[in-house]
Amino acid sequence: MKRVGLGLAAALILGLGVLHTYFPLPYVYRVLAYRDADFEDIHRFPARVIAGAATPTELPSASDGRGAVAIAAHPDVDSLDTLLAATETTAFVVVHHGEIVAERYLRGDSRASLQNTFSVTKSIVSALVGLAIRDGAIELDAPITRYLPELAERDPRFGSITVEHLLDMRSGIRYSNDVEFPILNSDDPLIYYHPDLASVVLERTVVEEPPGEFLYNNYNPGLLGVILRRTTSLWPGEILASEIWGSLGVASAGWTIDDLGLERMESGFHARARDLASFGLLYLRGGVAAGRHIVPESWVATSTELEERPQLENYDGRSWSYRLGWWIVPRPDGPSDYCAIGRFGQFIYVSPQYDAVFVRTGPGRGDWGDRDWTELFYLAAERL
Repeated sequence: MKRVGLGLAAALILGLGVLHTYFPLPYVYRVLAYRDADFEDIHRFPARVIAGAATPTELPSASDGRGAVAIAAHPDVDSLDTLLAATETTAFVVVHHGEIVAERYLRGDSRASLQNTFSVTKSIVSALVGLAIRDGAIELDAPITRYLPELAERDPRFGSITVEHLLDMRSGIRYSNDVEFPILNSDDPLIYYHPDLASVVLERTVVEEPPGEFLYNNYNPGLLGVILRRTTSLWPGEILASEIWGSLGVASAGWTIDDLGLERMESGFHARARDLASFGLLYLRGGVAAGRHIVPESWVATSTELEERPQLENYDGRSWSYRLGWWIVPRPDGPSDYCAIGRFGQFIYVSPQYDAVFVRTGPGRGDWGDRDWTELFYLAAERL
């Protein structure tokens, strides 16, 4: 029995040694132990503090209940509270004309709780790229090999990919969401659990086709993170804190990082629900907060409005577009709505025509998919 135990131990050590040849042991452990991503992952990884205001300026609140009424007008909703309880929601905020008209916290969370946003982070990244373009550090139509020359040495086809292609998810870089954990060499776990995310996007990415076709791809924001770091000499979270978050008058937030300090660019940003609404309001107001231009108005406009209807994609059962890190939801009679969407139903949804912002977070979403939530917000905005 002792020999069997020793043999198993030796086999395990040998197996780990072989795996370590291809993958760092911290990565192997995370994939085997944590498996798929989880809403509580913000507590598993180190995070950079995104400093906010010492005393946050809270959004004003209205007591007329019109937010709950607008949500309950949807034919599939009995009441706001029933909906939120059935969909594992942790936080829900509706802002109309600059004031909170509905606010709920569930599952033990409160106004102070930091909410995991998953891919809502990509819209934050878009704002950071807009700032870098404003400052002349990055050009939108520049080939990414200008900033990442080692990619051209590995495959000259990387030279046809621009910064804009990365933001629009049209890079042509191979990516597959098909994974059954624990699969170590799959794209999703590599960009999520690897301790050196820069090495993943610089050494493991493969050009599959010329840029142009839409493919939702988590390597794209990872490459943008390395570009931001090289061109500004700052970590993306440092740019966010100094240029945006500290100017919004909101509470401090966080952004998970890898073992070398690079933010998880495709996910990992976490903040209070109210403060996510304030970020939505920043875009709703053309990049202005507290009378200051924080994000260039031209960048906000370019990111959130369709120039041509052919940009529309059939995705998740409806026609919408993905532009510079935002999902665009067209309206027939006015400016498009737009939203930041994260896994498990994280949302910042903005409706310029109706001057409204919706925020929803939670570890699950019940039977409500992204299409269902966007349709709910789309209709509720009209009824506020």
